[in-house]
Parts: sequence; C-alpha cells; structure tokens
Amino acid sequence: MDDAGLTYEPVGVTRTRAGDGTAWCRAGVDRRYRVMVARHRVVRGADERDRAALVDDVLTWRLHRAAGVRVEADGPAAAGAHVVSLLGAGPLVLRAPCRVLWADDEGFAYGSLPGHPVAGEEAFRVTRDDAGDVWLEVEAYSRPAVPLTRVAGPLVPVAQRLYVANLARAARLLHGRRARPGAGEGASGTMGV
Repeated sequence: MDDAGLTYEPVGVTRTRAGDGTAWCRAGVDRRYRVMVARHRVVRGADERDRAALVDDVLTWRLHRAAGVRVEADGPAAAGAHVVSLLGAGPLVLRAPCRVLWADDEGFAYGSLPGHPVAGEEAFRVTRDDAGDVWLEVEAYSRPAVPLTRVAGPLVPVAQRLYVANLARAARLLHGRRARPGAGEGASGTMGV
C-alpha cells in the first residue's frame, strides 16, 4: 500500500479484522486519534442480493450522494483512486480529499490527504448477519487537521456520528426505492442531516 501523501499513521488499520472476524482491529492507533465505530441496520430479513446492491451503492458513491454529499471521483472506489467529498454550499464548502486504500465485496476505506479537515482513515462496509439483516458498518480513526476542526473540538465526533446516521438513512431510502420499483422517480436523491 502506498502511504505517500497520506496525513496520518498508522495506515490501513481498517483493513484488518480481529481474529473472530466481527470487529476491526485497532492495534497501533494511539490516543491522538478518536476511534468511531458505528453499525446501523439497513434492512431486516434481506437476501444476498440486497447486501450486494448496497455494496454497489457504497462503491459507486451513490450512497454518499443520496446522503447529500457531493463527490468528485473519476469512477467507483478502487485502491489508489482519489476522491474529494464536498460538504456544505457556496463559499462554505468543506473539501475533504482522500485516497481509497482498499475496496472489496463488502465496501472500501479511504485515508485523508492534505487539505482534509481531519487526518485519519474511514471504512464503509456492508454486512449481512445470520438473521439476514443487512448492516452499514463504519469505522474511523481521526484527529483534527485544520484550525476549524481543532476549534470545533468535541463537536467533531458528534458531527461524524450524525454523518454516519445520515448515510444509514440514505441506505434505507436507496433500498426502499429498489424494493418498490418506480418509487422515488423524480426525487432529488438527497437527504438532509
């Protein structure tokens, strides 16, 4: 994995799972970073096609866009791809440049590049449990990287959790549109926080 240009270390922690496969290993992440782990059920009693469709939403940035995030990317999430998320409007846009570190049949992770408001890594996975429930799982470790996020201090983790909850709402919306053919046609596809 090419770590050049990334604004944090250790790189790639979200790629490793604990021995039992149920939680990501956070070995090597020191106390300078806040670790966030969030898990939201998207669909109850789903099948593998539902999970795969949501993974496709994640990898093609459809999930982020449905949550109201503008995304500049040359294509789907793939290792080495550069992406910029834009949050806000007009002159109040926060640019968040990242590089995709890994992508697989569950999702992807990206790491922050210079100019991102936080330094760290974030992974988005879609899993299905034994009961058939589909989950959106997000893990991040980050620390403030610019004056705005340093000043915002304790509000940053709150904003991150609200962002993930908004992604989960968008995932449910996207699933609902697939489950009801014709539903949502003509809708903007955006949701507010």
